[in-house]
Amino acid sequence: MAAVIKGLVETRRNLAKFEPDLKREVDREARAFLKVMVTDARGFVPSSMPQNLHNWSNRTLGPLTKAQSESRPFPKYEPGEIKVGLKYKVGGMKNSSSGFRAIYALRNESPAGAIYETAGRINPGGLPYGGPNASRTDRKVSHSRNPNAGAWFINELDKNDGQRQIKGKKEGRLAFRAVEKDNGRAIKGITAAITDASNKFNIREGARKAFA
Repeated sequence: MAAVIKGLVETRRNLAKFEPDLKREVDREARAFLKVMVTDARGFVPSSMPQNLHNWSNRTLGPLTKAQSESRPFPKYEPGEIKVGLKYKVGGMKNSSSGFRAIYALRNESPAGAIYETAGRINPGGLPYGGPNASRTDRKVSHSRNPNAGAWFINELDKNDGQRQIKGKKEGRLAFRAVEKDNGRAIKGITAAITDASNKFNIREGARKAFA
């Protein structure tokens, strides 16, 4: 889910170069909206999984270390780790393959959080079955011994989550849901902040030319 504001990258770059205080104003306004959505997204993280998914639950307390996370072939569900991985970022992101660049973004960085967020979004029946003998580096197939494991897993998640259906589409459960709850307020607010900063920039530029 992405919103495009035309000219944002160029406007922000010019503000940073000529009027950095105005750029800071825009970023401050954006952060205020992003913080609310991060708080909402963290609030959507279930404290536990349904009984049928108890094997997915992690029994350690608190966020896992990087070594613990990387040592597991399939990350366990741990609410604390997922909440820590839900955050926002301002600037510093590269262009996407489609040529767009994210300036303000919500991020879901934990492996388990990404699974909970997007399971079933692209493949409602789960990943194509590859079986336990499939390459462990192939993330586009299911490695379970059960060919129906993916569909069952998604179905159990959906039973526990009444908010995945967003405007008739099956979207994400955390960051996507927070954006849906925001209902466009962030985009309107950031756009208004950019417009206000641009107007101030033009006024200052006009004053400089008048006294040049």
